[in-house]
Amino acid sequence: MSGAGRATSGGPLAVERVHDAAGLAEAHGLRFEVFVDEQDVPAEEEVDALDTHPTTTHVLVRDAGGVVVGTGRLLTDAAHPGEVHVGRVAVARSARGLGVGAVVMAALERIALDEHAVDVAGAHRVRVLLSAQVQAAGFYERQGYEVFGPVYLDADIDHRDAVKVLER
Repeated sequence: MSGAGRATSGGPLAVERVHDAAGLAEAHGLRFEVFVDEQDVPAEEEVDALDTHPTTTHVLVRDAGGVVVGTGRLLTDAAHPGEVHVGRVAVARSARGLGVGAVVMAALERIALDEHAVDVAGAHRVRVLLSAQVQAAGFYERQGYEVFGPVYLDADIDHRDAVKVLER
């Protein structure tokens, strides 16, 4: 997968799907910067077995210089067709407010709809779920997600659930 995203002050963004250990290492690097270094998530909680599960998809967003400025992952479970989970969405501090997060989400949603939708009454539909940090809930709402339910702690950070149904 590759594509262009909104231009930043450094030029256009490039989206790519992670296919190898080097790409996953780049995703982990950005996630550690954001979650472990900035938000004090314990390092042992940041990387889990789902990162290398065969059904997990990771994307990277690079700036015009090739630097990874965004990442996210998509989890699927054969026991729940038509449903996916987005997680580990991270944007480099230097790229925040420039549309990188929206590009990450659009890439993950495109994969969800193209590869994980089910036929429901003649339409291809997929339900995208995520656990939103409360501080980022507004971002997800601007992406069309409905944030719902009580606040709960995950890695000692307040979160709420969110959902969006994609259809074509």
